[in-house]
Amino acid sequence: MKLDVYTLKARIAPAAITALIPMLVFNHFFVSEEFQKLLGDILGLKLFSAVTISTISIVFLAEFSRAISKQIFQKVMYQDELCMPTTEFMLYTDQTYSGDFKNRFRDRVLKDFKITLPTADEESMDESRKRIAESVTSIRKKLHSNAFLLQHNIEYGAIRNSLGGAVLAVILSGLNVLLFSSYVPNPFAVRISIVLVVFYASWIAIGPWLVRIYGRSYARILFREYMK
Repeated sequence: MKLDVYTLKARIAPAAITALIPMLVFNHFFVSEEFQKLLGDILGLKLFSAVTISTISIVFLAEFSRAISKQIFQKVMYQDELCMPTTEFMLYTDQTYSGDFKNRFRDRVLKDFKITLPTADEESMDESRKRIAESVTSIRKKLHSNAFLLQHNIEYGAIRNSLGGAVLAVILSGLNVLLFSSYVPNPFAVRISIVLVVFYASWIAIGPWLVRIYGRSYARILFREYMK
């Protein structure tokens, strides 16, 4: 995992405030010092603290959360990139931008990347959305050093990845409820876990709405910065 500002803010941070928390509850109320010592012996470390466990866990959770968010939310909501705002906005049937802007955008893309985007008459073709999505990929690469666009990409990525983390958090918190209510009775741990289930389930319910808002905002910034 490349440790840059995007990774820290859009991948590590969402995992830390979602899926990691139920694991910390499990670690605090169940994992013993003997278990931590055993892990230390296995890995050849003299000290293997809860902090070390959390560090290893968060790297795994960040990758897993991102995979879930891309597979479930991005593919379901946007069919990968075919229905994302960055594609929708450049269709002539969409009213977000004027026809003149879309014409100038097509001319710019043709000049920069040698990609011919669909005309208004061609939009019914299956390849239309794919060609627009491909052009957007090229635009992102061209603007990779644009700090303003990066900030909006981080915001969108953080919201999206937090949904994947929330799915994991609900599952892990549910397992904690089962564990601490039946196998290792601990009423306080059960109450904490139930609160976490409700909280993260609520986030999953409203998260797609926020993804759409931040996705549209990112698309506007992308086109604005590209067409300057």
